[in-house]
Amino acid sequence: MKPRIRLVAGPGGVRAEGEGQARLGHALGGDPLAGGPPPEGVFAAWNWDGERLLVRTDRYGMHPLYYRSDANSLTLSPDPLALLSPGEHAALDHDALAVFVRLGFFLAEDTPFAAIRALPPAATLTWTRDGPRLDAPALPVPGPADLTRGEAVDGFIDLFRASVARRLPARPYVLPLSGGRDSRHILLELCRQGAPPRLCVSGAKFPPDPGADAGVAAHLAGHLGLPHRTVGRPRSQFHAERAAGPAQGMGTLDGAWALPLLSFLRRRSGLWYDGLGGGELAQNPSIELIRKNPYDATDLPGLADRLLTAGRTGGHVEHLLGPRTRSLWSRERARARLVRELARHADAPLPLGSFFFWNRTRRSIALAPFTLGGGQALIHTPYLDHALVDHLASVPGRFLVDGTFHDQALHKAFPEHAGLGFAAAVPQRHGLVLVGHRLAYLTRLLGHTLHSGRGWWHSRDRVLQRLLAAGRGPGAPQRVSRLQPLALYLLQLESLAAGRTL
Repeated sequence: MKPRIRLVAGPGGVRAEGEGQARLGHALGGDPLAGGPPPEGVFAAWNWDGERLLVRTDRYGMHPLYYRSDANSLTLSPDPLALLSPGEHAALDHDALAVFVRLGFFLAEDTPFAAIRALPPAATLTWTRDGPRLDAPALPVPGPADLTRGEAVDGFIDLFRASVARRLPARPYVLPLSGGRDSRHILLELCRQGAPPRLCVSGAKFPPDPGADAGVAAHLAGHLGLPHRTVGRPRSQFHAERAAGPAQGMGTLDGAWALPLLSFLRRRSGLWYDGLGGGELAQNPSIELIRKNPYDATDLPGLADRLLTAGRTGGHVEHLLGPRTRSLWSRERARARLVRELARHADAPLPLGSFFFWNRTRRSIALAPFTLGGGQALIHTPYLDHALVDHLASVPGRFLVDGTFHDQALHKAFPEHAGLGFAAAVPQRHGLVLVGHRLAYLTRLLGHTLHSGRGWWHSRDRVLQRLLAAGRGPGAPQRVSRLQPLALYLLQLESLAAGRTL
């Protein structure tokens, strides 16, 4: 049960329900509720002293925290669904959802619900019986620094070492290790500083992922003389996503694959490290998209259109939308909302890199460790060290667009491991395995509808019927693959908005 506080001002004073104090995540080297700039770490915290509520979030707003306020009340929780009243028919935020159904993540402080907002980065929220006051600085989007490529790489290496040194473990720990760059850099640096994990563990993702992560991770761990273990993926993607969506506050379509891995970490280690932010800041996984769509401040609507087309569901989403939602969540509405957000990143050295960090990383990727990961573990995020983020965010874009910046830093810092490739280089698996996986998903979705969620078949927008229709015609396998998780999300969201329990 996630913590929650509700304050209601009335003629006789303020009625408080729930937890008067909460410390979520972990702040390093400072009181999260003290004045001044936020300390290091990923956290959210509040305190109600009987007269004033004080709330603060970390510098990047990575720890989820949501609020709802009206003329005489405020409700606060890391779970936005806890802010819905039992049986309430909740209004949806149609601008936010117009973007979400195409990109798969929310922008800035948007949520699916019109009355509920995420707290901004580095925010201070105060509330008294006179009402709320929210103070949040503008996004720290620096211009390009005057650096050579060598200076930029060396600064990355040195600042990452300092970040890890500030986060050395005080007890034995298990390290989640993928076949990518971010966790590899964390592991190699921890070993260099004499603090290796007692075990490395990898998870497995759903098809069409080729499953190369565990093999590459095991090879690296073996080279370092460390034990390695692989945790299998969930047996059913449908059941995993049915649980993970509400557990993450309906804020993302991702994260379900990590449920077994995070469960393993919770049981075996009260401390682990997460590479959150490393990809978006140092070697963006969307770099090919960024290269093909250069940021042009004079044509943000055109850029927004291209991003919407290239998004998670892209043009496929139109197959799932009925007349009502096609109007409420129109492409025009999504474009207008996206343009406003893109404009906030115009001054960044790599504007789309900044956009993805402050939106996809913060509002989607960060949810899994800090919601599904449980609230008791200490999760270190060394790529979010303030000095390191300031450096990476100011690296000139020309050093980042070739997609090799993190590789260069890793190979220079740890040349003895330069010959080991990355899992991302292994092509995805398609064909019969993927077809069978998608059919199993659809079968479970329909089976759940028949036995437990019969109202889904009669959904207002006939989501299931439209999903089945999308399975006909050219391109059906890829189309259905993109649409199945979103169809489940929309059915769950309709239930929640109607005041029904899931």
